[in-house]
Amino acid sequence: MKTADQNVHVTKEYIDTDGHISGMFIESTDLNNPVLLFVHGGPGFPQYANVKQAGLAWADHFTVCYWEQRGTGLSYNASTQGELTLERIVADGFEIVRYLKKKFNQDKIYLCGHSWGSLVGSIMASRQPEHFLAYIGVGQLGRHYESNRDTYDFLLETAIEREDKIAEKHIRSVKFTKDYYKSQEYRKLLSRYLNKYGGGTKREGYSSLEGVKDIIACKHYTWNDRLNILKGIFGSYDALGETLANADATEKAPSFDIPVFIVHGLYDYQTSYKEAKRFYERIEAPSKQMYTFEHSAHSPFVEEQEKFMEVLVEDVVG
Repeated sequence: MKTADQNVHVTKEYIDTDGHISGMFIESTDLNNPVLLFVHGGPGFPQYANVKQAGLAWADHFTVCYWEQRGTGLSYNASTQGELTLERIVADGFEIVRYLKKKFNQDKIYLCGHSWGSLVGSIMASRQPEHFLAYIGVGQLGRHYESNRDTYDFLLETAIEREDKIAEKHIRSVKFTKDYYKSQEYRKLLSRYLNKYGGGTKREGYSSLEGVKDIIACKHYTWNDRLNILKGIFGSYDALGETLANADATEKAPSFDIPVFIVHGLYDYQTSYKEAKRFYERIEAPSKQMYTFEHSAHSPFVEEQEKFMEVLVEDVVG
């Protein structure tokens, strides 16, 4: 099928990954273009709908695969998905890579991970670099505990700067501890203030309601797909929240045998800029480059699209 307003070929495809059916969207204006696998964040939050709504035109330059991870969206099936673990999702990712390489007859592909997906993608690129031309980390995860400490400090400092006494009192009432990922009160802080203060999904703010609207508006999803995304957001976090909370991407992916490109919003407090920079400085790679997007929070690929595409086309592909 094709979208009505653009010459973009869109297919919705499924493959067997160790007895479980995993789904993906593949888009391109030219199927001879290099393949790019996009590994979404969350865990459990496919980003096809909001990338499409934002109008990112990377399908003009790449054949883009939006893989939806086990446990959510096109890959949700409670009866076959089993226990959701980081290692299982990484293994699924390699199955997707092999499928794409064979389907498009390409020896190597580009790998782009966002947020939680940057942890998955970093591990994949570090562990089996022979599949990849380069790794692109967007909203790159570093140490998640330290990142959330940065987030908490940002919320409190912003509330004080804005003289938002109610918010300041609320934030101070929630103590940040090692068990932050289990705390409903801490999650309420994030929900109430992170997007409001410009450190969340977008610098200009992006509410949960907007995210749901984007999913509903995406015509390539069935109603069952949409329901499975909502199920997957909660189920995936319950299963993987502790893994995410204790993650240090520099330990799991300390070195790469391929070029690495880190793209990060200066105002990102979902995966903090400070932790992304630490990741970048500590990893070893034959070449590496970090790009600071000064008008972005957690989604520079949709917030500053022109600059993002320049990085991809001029520097990554070259």
